[in-house]
Amino acid sequence: MAEETRSLWEVYDSEVELWRRGRVALVVIALFHFALQGLVIAAFEISGNVERLVWFGISVVFFWLLFYFVWIGVQWLRWVWGGWDLLSGFCFLIWAWRDESGVETVFGTAGLLIGFFLCFSPSIYFFAKRQRETVRWTESLLIAGACLLSLLSIGAVIIGLSAFRELQAQDACVFAQEVNQRIYMDRDFDWVQRHVTPASFQQNGRERLRYFFEANAKQLGQVSRISPARAQIRLQFKLPFNLRSDALVHSTAETNSGPVELHEILLDNGSTWQLDRMWWSYLPVDAKAAEQH
Repeated sequence: MAEETRSLWEVYDSEVELWRRGRVALVVIALFHFALQGLVIAAFEISGNVERLVWFGISVVFFWLLFYFVWIGVQWLRWVWGGWDLLSGFCFLIWAWRDESGVETVFGTAGLLIGFFLCFSPSIYFFAKRQRETVRWTESLLIAGACLLSLLSIGAVIIGLSAFRELQAQDACVFAQEVNQRIYMDRDFDWVQRHVTPASFQQNGRERLRYFFEANAKQLGQVSRISPARAQIRLQFKLPFNLRSDALVHSTAETNSGPVELHEILLDNGSTWQLDRMWWSYLPVDAKAAEQH
């Protein structure tokens, strides 16, 4: 009688039960994503992109929560996950064909295979069906609580980074105001030279800086009414545990040659700001102001 109640899939494959194959398939999928997530995290840490690392951490938490619910047999989530992988895998293959990219080909192929197994593999279906019979809701609540605590921790990090970014932006604007005063109004070559980054001062940096001073004095003439600076901050993580930032700062000024926008790139060396690059660009003259003159 036991043989008669077995499904066709189980009758045709009597050596290994289908639910065991489904378990192996899900473990392989989990290991693939774990390795991929580890590579992405390592790349963000090496590049120092702390903000993308934090936001990627949120996606990692949601992925493992999704995987857990698929593991315990929530069928509709399996279909959503598999459908998304099929769609993204197909898109990656199209982009790989367009860009002739081997990396996109690998991701596209992996996405299609994973999506196909999740949606159409009978072994995963039988594993999910078996898992539903042994669901422990206390365990599920603990997993959900751990994920919630992880998300709250990441949220606290995001709030802290936002506050730190705002403080850095204020400091960068204050320093940029002094830089603009020293460069365009006081023409203080020695002060600027002391506050330029060592990297920017390589390859005849002193001569290039002197040429910049001569050019702005000749082309801009007298500079007045420099507006308060506006800063865009980019945070970077430096190994082992240092958080540094750089700033792109803009100001506007009136000159003998018309209105200009002043730009500086500032780097945080851990104790103070340093000037890495500087340039200006001309702004269109207001038509009404031109008529009055």
